[in-house]
Amino acid sequence: MGKKFGHFKKSKTAVKDKNCGKKQWNGKFKQRSSAAVEVLKKQIDLEKKVLKYQPTDLRKITEQSAETEDHEDDFQSLVNELSAATKKQPSFKELKLLGSKPKNSSLSGQKSKLNQSEVSNENEKHLHRLLPPFNRFKEHLQHELSSEDVEKLIASGPIDKLKKTLEWSQLKYLHVFTPNIKDNSTLTHINEDPPKTLKTASDLESVGVQPSLANKVPTPLNELQSELFSIINVYKDIYYPHRNLVNGEEVRLVYTLHAFNHILKTRACVMLNNKKIEEGNSNNGLVLTDAYRDQGLVRPKVLIIVPFRNSVYRIISLMANIVKAKASTSSSTENDQKTVMNYERFLKEFTGDSLYFPKTNPKPEDYEKTFTGNTDDNFRLGLSLTKKTLKLYTDFYSSDILIASPLGLRVTMGGSSDSDAEHDFLSSIEVLIIDQAELILAQNWENLLHILEHMHLQPKTLRATDINRVRMWCLNGFSKFYRQTLMFASHELPEFRGVFSNKCCNYEGCVRISKPVHHGEIHNVLMALPQVFQRIDVNGLENIYEQRLHYFINKVLPQFKSSIFAHTMIYVPNYFDYVQLRNYFKAENLNFVQICEYTKKEKIARARDMFFHSAAHFLLYSERSHFFKRTRVKGIRHLIMYQPPTFPHFYAEMINLMHSSNQNARDGLDDSMSITVLYTKYDQLVLNGILGSENTTKLLESDKPIHVYTAQ
Repeated sequence: MGKKFGHFKKSKTAVKDKNCGKKQWNGKFKQRSSAAVEVLKKQIDLEKKVLKYQPTDLRKITEQSAETEDHEDDFQSLVNELSAATKKQPSFKELKLLGSKPKNSSLSGQKSKLNQSEVSNENEKHLHRLLPPFNRFKEHLQHELSSEDVEKLIASGPIDKLKKTLEWSQLKYLHVFTPNIKDNSTLTHINEDPPKTLKTASDLESVGVQPSLANKVPTPLNELQSELFSIINVYKDIYYPHRNLVNGEEVRLVYTLHAFNHILKTRACVMLNNKKIEEGNSNNGLVLTDAYRDQGLVRPKVLIIVPFRNSVYRIISLMANIVKAKASTSSSTENDQKTVMNYERFLKEFTGDSLYFPKTNPKPEDYEKTFTGNTDDNFRLGLSLTKKTLKLYTDFYSSDILIASPLGLRVTMGGSSDSDAEHDFLSSIEVLIIDQAELILAQNWENLLHILEHMHLQPKTLRATDINRVRMWCLNGFSKFYRQTLMFASHELPEFRGVFSNKCCNYEGCVRISKPVHHGEIHNVLMALPQVFQRIDVNGLENIYEQRLHYFINKVLPQFKSSIFAHTMIYVPNYFDYVQLRNYFKAENLNFVQICEYTKKEKIARARDMFFHSAAHFLLYSERSHFFKRTRVKGIRHLIMYQPPTFPHFYAEMINLMHSSNQNARDGLDDSMSITVLYTKYDQLVLNGILGSENTTKLLESDKPIHVYTAQ
């Protein structure tokens, strides 16, 4: 028997010296006695290292790839099948399946007699299932930008981008922008055809999801989730401004799955390289090459920014359900504590403290859904992830994922100046997720901008960082070109477009998703009143505040000072504009009351009473106050919108407050009612949600400065 396999051993040594440089044994196989089975096991053990992320042509193996523990059972079952076949007839046809090329002539003769049709179709499918054909994670992070392309990306002016528009069934229009750099000529672009629906764990594995994760994710994913995940999975930046209260949880599951998958792949890559280094050091040392660079300057890789604690609770609940899926059922409570550590503390701090919603005069449905649960906006949470355990409340520098509010991160960073701010934990973020951006805008947009300005800066201190393992592009200060940004919002706004265009520098490009608005919020207006839209001509964005104020003071306000225009509300979306108007009204001694987000309850009640009973001619009303309190103001006869509402549904909501049931019957102004909306050419995105895309285009292209609409 030894003589019979002598040539095979020699050939195997040649393959070993060429590809691996050393023998690797699997402890599971040591108890086998058959020499043929022993040889097959060695062959499989060697081939396991190159099967992960392998192209469909197995003969073109050029490098070793990372492999996860979850494939061991699949290889074990394959080995068992091979063992049974070997006991019946000592054949080497499986070696062709595994892609080996023995140099011995006798073995070559045996291989030439084999027919490919004899290989079991089941085994072929089994192997293909073990080879995820899609691994953008590895390609994205291992790609090195050339110096010429880096110069283009860091240029001060706008970079030339290749543009392409696709149309899918659920996401509708995908505007794909790819930087016109040399390295992008070989990148994988998004397929024009919509992806298939991801219904099973096998479907998730086929698009590159780690098998240990794919088996735990709640399936099937619907069409929207499948399309969205297929774009996110190619590591392009995504701007999706159509997240709403209906699909919010679906979107949350998609980006949670992506964050989990990114961390598990990073962990698998690091562990595999650790093993190689360990084995190399035990054999006369190992010189670390660039192939072992798999880390950043700090550990945190994913940053999720959300507005409320309740949002964190929903994200962690999804993560906990995924981690606990298919876990041991011996003791559910004990098992939960092992799989999700510090979960009880988390529940105490991130649940409860919900707002009281009155039953007699209920708040709008969107208000109750938005502000349900804990709405505190000052929080931060670090968590680390392993294959079977999710640990909460880890130190920031020992965390894989950071979840925080803009205010919470701003407080954590501290410092009265940029030089004093603590920003090291943001230096190696590879995936940034901004969810519910419209709520963050209502809180304080400056906090988010401050965080983005301090990402990927040079760390002040290196904390247990092995420079030999840090990726070269990270050492060179190019991390921002490798960061993927996912932004989700309920509607389009210039602020969101600005962040997505100016703060996202992914070398792979970006995808902006859009849907035409066929019926704007004007269709929800119940009052049959003429709605007058007046255009303000402005020279540029830098002068827009002054020119709008000048137009209002000289063109609009004089006619509304008359007594027939009593009960006039001035609705102001921007707080800066609100302060300007308040100061002007005080300086001119105009008869007015005011309600903003900082007004106390007692003063709000007094202002409402004075306005309703004609004791105040004007009411200054800020949009942020309406957003956070939804005060039902009565007695509005004339409504001036200083700017189109930031939240489109507020347009119909404010006009419907002018209903006759909310009026003072004794004010003597039954026939005097009007609606005036001031706008500029820069308000197109907001007007789309109010008038609809088609009407907005006609409005902005028209030469007429005034347009009148009436509810049908």
